[in-house]
Order: sequence, then structure tokens, then C-alpha cells
Amino acid sequence: MKLSVLIPASGSGARFGANVPKQFALLGGRHILHQTILAFAEMEIVDEIIVAVPPGFSQTVADYGVAKLARIVEGGASRLDTVSRALGVVAHDTDYVFIHDGVRPFITEAFVNDVLNAVREHGAAIACAPVTDTIKRAGASNIIEETCDRSSLWQAQTPQGFTYKIIMNAYSQPGLNAIPATDDSSLVERLGVPVHIVPNTRVNMKITTPEDLLIAEAIWGSFKGALLECEK
Repeated sequence: MKLSVLIPASGSGARFGANVPKQFALLGGRHILHQTILAFAEMEIVDEIIVAVPPGFSQTVADYGVAKLARIVEGGASRLDTVSRALGVVAHDTDYVFIHDGVRPFITEAFVNDVLNAVREHGAAIACAPVTDTIKRAGASNIIEETCDRSSLWQAQTPQGFTYKIIMNAYSQPGLNAIPATDDSSLVERLGVPVHIVPNTRVNMKITTPEDLLIAEAIWGSFKGALLECEK
């Protein structure tokens, strides 16, 4: 069994408002991206890691010196382009491909195993957190049109895992960018492949804004401490 992890991290981080992309902000003394890569590198079940970065940052990531970091590629104009470039260098003997946001450092081996077991059984599975807030749908004038039933709503996260064949088929479809898609599951769903949900907590957060980073810094110490306890 071979598992390849793709980490798209080529965004400019415009919403973060810093002079460097958000994935290169510091968390626990390292770049957020570095912490995310290390989390996967320390997992026995992961065989190779492929990272996509903005132009000019390849050497920065290479200097992390992570042994399982097999390839660093330059990202594309969109997330789909970026993932497509990373898929192009995945080892052909790979059985499963996981795609994980570079700014989600709070990922554990136990949960990755849960997703992998679901992918083995179903072919496609993604991390999701249940929606706990009341969700309103509004029209163009910001007037509420509907209060949604949140019992069937989930917040998509990563990792998103697939068999090598399924994800390669999804990214080989013509007109890939014709219909907007903000995650990989959307492309697989268009193939008619059922994608299964693996429930996760909101701790598996995506660091997008300065406020997110403040929250991440607040929980980082306790998160790492919990991991160390699990390893004893």
C-alpha cells in the first residue's frame, strides 16, 4: 500500500494581509506550511509528500530538510491548476492520494488512518466538521430568504482522500475549470462517484486570516502536548 500526500500551498494569502503568503507565517516557531509537512512526515503510513508553492518559494521549502518530501512544484493560477501540477509528479505505483491544505497544521495520524480506512472501503472520502451555527441563505439585497436545515450540512475540510484512479480520472476530465470548484471532492462528485464523509472536529482549522492565526497560536501548545501524550 502506497500513500501519497499532496499539499497545495501556492496561494497568495490576500485575505491574510501580510507581506508573505499566509502559509509562511510562523506558528510554534516554524512556518505553518512546515508544521503541516512535518505532521505528515512523521506518519508511518505516508510514503511521499508533494508540495506546490508560489513562484520563488521552492528553495524555502527544500530547506526544511524533510526526508519524505519527494517533490516541490510551482503552483498554477488556480487551486485546480495547482493540484493538477502536483498530481502530474505522483509516483505511478501510488494506491491512494490525499490532498491537504498547507494551512491546516492540526492533523493527526489517527484521523488520517480513519480517512484512509474509508477510502479503502469506498474509494473516496473527505474530512468534514458538522455545521453547528444557524445558517441563513440571503438574496442579492442581503435579505434572508431561508433558514437552512443544518442537520444535513457539513463543513468540508481536508484531507480529502481518493484512490489513485479516481482522482486522476477526475482531473483528466475536459473543461476542468469551466465550472468553479473549491475542493477536489467537487470534481469527484461530478464523476458520479459517491464521496463519504469522515467526521472531524473544528480543531482541524484552516488558517486564513490573522484572527485564525491568533486562535491557532492559542491551541498549538495543548495540541502538541496531546500528541506527545498519545505517543507515550
